Amino acid sequence: MTPDSMANGVEEQKLLLKQYLGQYYYAKMKKKQLEARLRTFRENMLGTKGMQYSPVPRSQTNSVGDGPATQVIREMEIEDRIESQKAEMAKTMLNVMKIMDFLPTDSTERSILEYRHIDCLSWKQVCKEANMTRTPCNKYYNAGIDKLLTYKKVQSILQEFASSQEPSKP
Repeated sequence: MTPDSMANGVEEQKLLLKQYLGQYYYAKMKKKQLEARLRTFRENMLGTKGMQYSPVPRSQTNSVGDGPATQVIREMEIEDRIESQKAEMAKTMLNVMKIMDFLPTDSTERSILEYRHIDCLSWKQVCKEANMTRTPCNKYYNAGIDKLLTYKKVQSILQEFASSQEPSKP
């Protein structure tokens, strides 16, 4: 194995670990998206008043439309998806926290990783919480990633994660 291919393997491992740690963030964003969709749907449903009357008689035999019952069913489907997404969020948060547990509790690396991947803070917010500029935050973040990759258990978790991601790739 050449040094270049080893470096590529390490970079792939780092990228995979960052994707793994980002699972909770993506699950949280998906939940927010579903909640926004539900809010919009409910706002649109408020416009459903009932039957509109027209002075001109028309045949209604061939018209098929979304009645209030259909809209209620759709609302329930969205709510069910939100509940399943909440369960997914809880599962991914536990997965991320299991990985974080490999780092010492009081380490700066762990704090930075938790701010970023559990609290879902932007880099600007991470820097503010850690009372550091961006460069030291990135150094601690990368040091935490490197430290996590030294554990065989973390690598086996990442291999399982990578194999679970394979079928979803186009």
